[in-house]
Formats: sequence, C-alpha cells, structure tokens
Amino acid sequence: MTSLRNRWFVGLLVAIACCRSAVAQQRLIDSLKTALTRKLPDTSRVHAYYDIANAFYKQSQTDSALAYLKPVVAISTKKKYWDGLGDYNRLMGTIRTHQGQYEEALTCFQQAIQQYGKANNLYSTAKIYHSLGLLYKLMGNSQGVKAYTQQGIAYMQQAIALNQQLKATHSLRSNYINLGILYEDLGEIRQGRECFLKGLAPMNNTEVEPEDARIFYNNLGKNYNVEKQYPLAIQYLEKALAINLNLKRYSSLAHNYRNLATAYIGLKQPDKAVAYAEKSLEQLKRSGDAPLSYSVHGTLSRAYAAAGQYQKAYDAAVQYKQIGDSLVNQAKTRTIAQLEGHYAVQQASELASIKASAELAKTQAVAQVEANKVREIAAIQAAEAQRLAQIRTVADIEKTRAILELQAQYDTQAKQRQIADLGSRNLEKTRQVEYMSGGLGLMALLISLLIGQYLLIRRSNRKLATQNGVITANSQQLATQAEQLKTLMKELHHRVKNNLAIVSSLLSLQASNLQDEKAVQAVRVGQQRVEAMALIHQRLYQTDGITTINIRSYLTDLARSLMYAYGYSDRDFDLVIDAEDRKLDVDVAIPLGLIANELITNAFKYAYAQSKYPRLRIGLHTQNGLTLEVQDNGPGINPDDWVLRSGRPSFGKRLVTSLSNQLDGQVEFIQQDGALCRLHIPEARLRAA
Repeated sequence: MTSLRNRWFVGLLVAIACCRSAVAQQRLIDSLKTALTRKLPDTSRVHAYYDIANAFYKQSQTDSALAYLKPVVAISTKKKYWDGLGDYNRLMGTIRTHQGQYEEALTCFQQAIQQYGKANNLYSTAKIYHSLGLLYKLMGNSQGVKAYTQQGIAYMQQAIALNQQLKATHSLRSNYINLGILYEDLGEIRQGRECFLKGLAPMNNTEVEPEDARIFYNNLGKNYNVEKQYPLAIQYLEKALAINLNLKRYSSLAHNYRNLATAYIGLKQPDKAVAYAEKSLEQLKRSGDAPLSYSVHGTLSRAYAAAGQYQKAYDAAVQYKQIGDSLVNQAKTRTIAQLEGHYAVQQASELASIKASAELAKTQAVAQVEANKVREIAAIQAAEAQRLAQIRTVADIEKTRAILELQAQYDTQAKQRQIADLGSRNLEKTRQVEYMSGGLGLMALLISLLIGQYLLIRRSNRKLATQNGVITANSQQLATQAEQLKTLMKELHHRVKNNLAIVSSLLSLQASNLQDEKAVQAVRVGQQRVEAMALIHQRLYQTDGITTINIRSYLTDLARSLMYAYGYSDRDFDLVIDAEDRKLDVDVAIPLGLIANELITNAFKYAYAQSKYPRLRIGLHTQNGLTLEVQDNGPGINPDDWVLRSGRPSFGKRLVTSLSNQLDGQVEFIQQDGALCRLHIPEARLRAA
C-alpha cells in the first residue's frame, strides 16, 4: 500500500508540473491570438503566427502547429520576407524530425539555410547547422551508419564557427555539448572529452552557467568511466549532482546516480554502487524516462551482482531485458511505420497510373456506345417531330377559328366601352377649360409679383457683388498672412531645433571632459532629453502641420535612436512599435515625448543586463483618451519603488510624475513578463490642447 501511495503521489506531482507548463503555454497562445486581432505590420504578424505554432508544437499539438504555420509561409512569400520563410522551414524541419521523417526534415533545413542566407541572418543560420547536426546524429544512431554521424559532426563544427564569430556564448556551449556526444557515438572518447572541457572554459568574458555546467560535468563523468578513470569520473559527477539537487532535475539526477554507481562498480566498492543505483531508480520513477529506465536497470543488476545480492541482480536483469525488448519493439514499430508510409505513397502513385489507364479505356468505350445511341435517338426524334408537326397544323386551324370568333365579340364590347369613355372625357375637358381660365388669371397676378421681386433681387445682387469683392480681397490678404505665419512658425521650430542641437553638442563636449562616471551618465541622460525635444521641433518644421506631429513616427525615431545609442542593433534587439497613426498637438506631444524618453531610457539602463534576447514593446492606442505603454522583458520592477515617498526621489521619477500631472494623466507600473508602464491621458485633455 505504501508503494502504491508513493507512486500515486509522484504521478500527481508530474501531472501538476505538466498542467502548469500547459497553462503557461496556453496563456502565451491566448495573448498572441489577442495580438493578431490588432492592426500589426506584416512582419510582426508573421512572428505572432510562428510563436503560436511553436507553442502548440511544445504541447505536442502538431495539427494546430501546422495550421498556424500556413499563414507564416503565405505572408512571408507574398512580402519576400526571408526571415519568416526561414523560421517556417526551421520549425517544419523540427516537426518532421520528431515524426521520424528525416528526409523531409533535411529538405526543410536546407531551404531554411538558403532563406536565412538571403536575409543575412547568421544567428539563425547557426541554429540550423546545430539542428542538422542533431538530425544526422539521429539518422546515424537509427541506421547504424557512421557516415551520417560524421556529417553531423561537420554541421556542428559549422555552427561553432558561426557562433564564435557572433560571440553567441550560450549557443556555443550547447554546440560543444552535442559535438562531444557525436564524437562519443563514433567511439572517439578523448575528442568528446576535449569538447566538454572547451564548453566549460570561460568564453567572451563569461563563466559557464549552472544550467549548462551540470550537463558538461555529467558527460565528463560518463566519459572518464568509459576510460576507467573512476576517481576523475566521481569528481565531475559529484559536481553535477550538487547542481541537479539544487535545481530538482529528477531525470538528470537519475543519470548522475547511475554513472556514480558505474564508477564505484569499477572501483570494487559494491555497497556504494548499490546505494547510488537504488537512488537512480528512485529518481527514475519521478522522471518516467523509458530509455533511461533501460540503462538504470542494467546498472542496478551489475551493482547487485557485484555486492553478491544475486536474487535482486536477477530480478533487475529480468526488468532490464523486458525494457530492452520493449524499446526494440518500439524502434521496429517506428521503422515499419516509416516504411509503410513510403510504400503507401509509392502504391498510391502506381494505383493512380493504373486507374488513369483504365478510365481512359472505359471513356473510349463509353464514347463509342454514346455515339451509336445519339444516332438512334436522332432518327426517333426526327420521326416524332414530323408527326407532331402534322398534329399541330390541324390544331392551329381549329384554334384560329375559335380565336376569330372571340376576337369579334371582344371588338364589339370594346367599341361600346370606348363610346362611353369618350362621353365622360368630353365632360371632363369642359370642366378643365373652366379651371384653366381661372388659373390663367391667377398666373397673370403671380407673374406681375415675380417681376417686382426680380427687380428687388437684382438690386440686392449688385450690393452683394460689391461686398463679395471686399470679402475676397480680405480673404486673400488673410491667406497671405497665414502663409507668412506658417513660414515664420517653421523657421521658429527650425531655430529651436538648432538651438537644442547646440545644447546637445555642448552637453556631449562637457561629458567628454568629465572624469566621474556618474556625472558623465547624468550629462548624457540630460543630452537625450534635449534630443527628444529637438526631434519634436524637427518634425514640426519638416511637415505641413506646424502645431501637430505624427506621434507614431516620432516614437519610432525616438526608440531607434536610443536603441543605437545604447549599443543595440536590429539583429540583436526585438523592437516592437504597436502604435496607431495619430497627430497630437505640440503641447501634448512634448511632455508625452519626454515621458516616453524617460521610460525607454530606463529600460535600456536596467532591464537588459541579464537578458539574452532583449525585447521592448511601445504601444499607443486611442480609446477613451490616449494610452501609452512601454514594456520590457527584463527582471521587472516593484511598482512601490516608483511611488514618490517622503525621501528625495530621482530626477527621472519626478520628471515622469510632473509631466503626467501636467497632462492630467494617470501613470501605473505593472509587473507583467518584465516591467510594464502605462500612461492614460483623458480625451478631455487632448481636446483642450
């Protein structure tokens, strides 16, 4: 009963973990579907469809993943968006690999390389080389062909070369892990070990993270076990064990304990070997990994045998054999399914050819029969037509007689009705003549009134013409003055922009002469605020509107200039501008631009220090007013940190708060996949500007 309860509890924990992961993926899918309902650029829409498909694939919902991949290839092909096509083929290749369709997966990966090459996307190309290395590893293992494994090594080395050029440290460590495993598959143990040691070494001034270190340590322990250097193996395996215990990685713990048991078997210490083998079995029950279960039971059997516990060794060996037979049967089933799939395609093609030939012969025979039938039917129809013509001739004669009689009766009745109508019409015309006489008199009176009115209107028109001339002259003078005022306002904005540019240059020169780094940063932040205001005045004198600017274009230019100022580029930074086209008055645009500048600068300064894939979303929507959103994917921020307390807050916080109050706006900070700042300005304030 205790064993059953333990198994039930472990199963419940695994189910809860899976449910949590599924809930997180479903939330991601729902948020992306919501984003698709908005007006997005084509490239952003492609990325949203791809992310939904990838999330469905991680949930093992392949049909849904393929459904959402279709718009990716449709939009990307139409727009010639090579990155989108490359992402499509990369995920398709991964799905085909998972399905065991290795040839189709290879085709997808090769197409992805060509498309990423057209987009000059080296980062994604390196990922494809890594996927090709893993694909050839699977092909080599499943078919026992060393040439496939060697080709996998070649692709993994290409991925390493690209990632070294890009200084992609995390990807490099993953490359070295799998390259070492590929070498071990070929029996080249020492070359595999060299790869693991390279992956552990510092790269680009960064140390290996625990998540990667635990894998390297375990593989080094297993590597030294193969060469019977058991003390070194135990040294590395204990390092891996400490990390996995802290991270609660049950499957990895099962690997560690199994490899430690193997090392102690080699050192002739059977008691420790049995203890570690049994711990490996306990962790295995939590992970539920079938291939791992096979190796754990084999190690457990050898440990019991070394300790002289032969009955337990026999029981473990029986389970080891049963699991091995099950895995062999599964492999055979997968192979048979693949062969049946290829055979079904070939058979369908041959059957289609045979059916086509049979249909052609059948069609020719039917055509001959139909031709004979047509001739017989034509002869029968000709005879019937002749008989019908005779019958119709007789019927037409009788019908003509009856019609003539009816026509005579109808003509008599019609003439009688016509005489009665003529009488009533004569009476009506007499009355109309009387009415017309009265109408003519009334018309003469109206004409005399109209003539008098016409003379009055003519005099009024002369006066109006004189007044219109005066108004036209005044309008032309006002138009000239308005154009002059517009030119003066543009010149004013131009000069303000130039003056702000001079201030920015002076601040830059002042920063270069300062030694204190905090002072330099403070001066540069002030310079960015000045440039944010200068950008608004530049927009004003470059467009026809002298008091309004397009806020979407302004936010795009502001965000890009700050991105470049902090050393990022379009390749390594995901900048999303989700803003509606709207023109704002300069009285609103200037404080709004300064607020956006403060929030974006704050994200670049604090959000991406530990982020491998930095992302910034700037949203601007008009619904019951104006809402500005700035969201990063950094560690987030405690909303209480932005509340102005009795102590003296930073200038940036005071500036955001002051400008928000100036716009009658409400600003709030939310912890949502990073830091999200939302500023809402009421519609009444926008109309008052």
